Formats: sequence, structure tokens, C-alpha cells
Amino acid sequence: MIVSSQTAKTTASASAIASSTEAAREPTLAKLLRAVEAERADVSLLERLSAAVELAEQVRGTADELVDHFVQEARTAGCSWTEIGGTLGVTKQAAQQRLVTTAPAADQTWPPGLDAAVGAVFATAAAEARALGHHYIGPEHLLLGLLAQPEEMAARALQALGVTPEAVRARVVARLPPAAPRPGGSLGVAPQTKRLLELARTLAKRLGHRCARTEHVLLAAVSPALKSPAGGVLAECGADAARVCEQLASMLEIEAPELAARLRPKRRRLRRRASVHS
Repeated sequence: MIVSSQTAKTTASASAIASSTEAAREPTLAKLLRAVEAERADVSLLERLSAAVELAEQVRGTADELVDHFVQEARTAGCSWTEIGGTLGVTKQAAQQRLVTTAPAADQTWPPGLDAAVGAVFATAAAEARALGHHYIGPEHLLLGLLAQPEEMAARALQALGVTPEAVRARVVARLPPAAPRPGGSLGVAPQTKRLLELARTLAKRLGHRCARTEHVLLAAVSPALKSPAGGVLAECGADAARVCEQLASMLEIEAPELAARLRPKRRRLRRRASVHS
């Protein structure tokens, strides 16, 4: 059968690519176990379990980012959802659902629990994705949205750290090659974008705020627990997690010193398990 032949060719190509990957770079179970045990040798088993859950989320997020990148690339090249689904081994509908959901209308915010400024950030991110010809809103697009709100705390913090819209856009384009603009049509929301916004909402509640603000989105973007590609972009621009947290803490020092103290993470936590994916 023609379909079987095509599937065989695709499988063979995928196997060849996979076999060329150096085994030392794979996040094997043994490496993951050692990472948790080395950093949590002196704590309870439940704390180790919590650390394992956090690390698993990091690995899962990286895997999602890898697949979503090539789904985007295939869509940009004109591949149909039926073809993409066949390669993924799922139905057309399931392949489309990898992008989680359709972006909301202009007068709606997503997910719930965002303040008006973050709603504007999300709308700008959607516009940036369309302008770049992308089929979904990724965490990288959210950074462009944050920088487009210069009066908000996130943009002011990034400006203080020397991060410019031009530098971020250049790195976004390098990671996600542009195509012809897409002023219309469906626009998905990548799994990592959904998790980033959900984490921002969680951080807001932990810090005593009812709705997520731009600073919470920025904190989620650089969170070691999430390991978002947005954090990678900022690190390349010289604003890693430690610098972002310290800058936000400094800005809050006068008006909310108790929050400022909570934004200063332990260095050990920021460095934890950084070598797992190396």
C-alpha cells in the first residue's frame, strides 16, 4: 500500500535521525535519578518526590517544545494536519489538539485570572505570531507582548536589565523562522504557553494578588521549574532567572518589602539540575 510505504520511509528517516543523537546527551532515567538524589540527599522522601515532579515537568516541557517546533515547521511548509497526524501516529484532530486550544477573540482573555495588562500582552503576542506567519502563540511571543507594555513592571524590569524588543525579536526569529504573515485563520496556543500563564496565575496567588500581572508572567517565563523557551531567550539577552528575580525584588523593595524578600530565590535552587539536559 502507498500509505504503508510512506509510513515506512518516514519511520526509517526518524530512526536514522534518532540513532545519530549522542546517548550522553539524553536525559536518561539514571541521570534524572542522580539529579534528584544529589540535590536532595538530606531531605525527606516527600521532598524528594516533590523535586522529582518538578524535574519531570522540565523534561516534559522540553519534549513538548521539540515536537511543537517541528509541527510548526511542517505547517509552515504546507503539510496538512492529516499528514502531521499520520507522522505523529495520531488522528488529524489529535494533531490539531497539540496546540491545546484556539486563541480567544480580541475581547477575551485567556486563561482566566489575568489583569487587563496581561490580557493586552496576550493580544499583542497573538498579533506578533500572525505577523511572523506562525500557527500558534509560543512563550517567545509572550516576551514580545510584555515588552510592548512599557509602563508595566515586567517591561520596566527588562529595560533595566538591558533587554530590548529588537534583541528579543531577533532571537525569536532565529528560534522560530518566520513565514508569510497570517492575518486570518486559526491560531493555536502552544502547551508551554498555557503552562506559563497558569504558573503566572499561581505565582500571583502565592504573592497575594488576585490576578496575574505582567511581573508574574515574567517570573513564570524564567522559572527553573517550567524551563520555558522564553527563559532561554531572556538568558541569551543577559537576563537570566537570578537577575530577573533580583531586579523585580529591587523594584518592589519600597512599596512591598515582604514580596521583595519572597522574590529572592536561593541560589542553589536556581542552579539545580541545570546539567540534566547538557
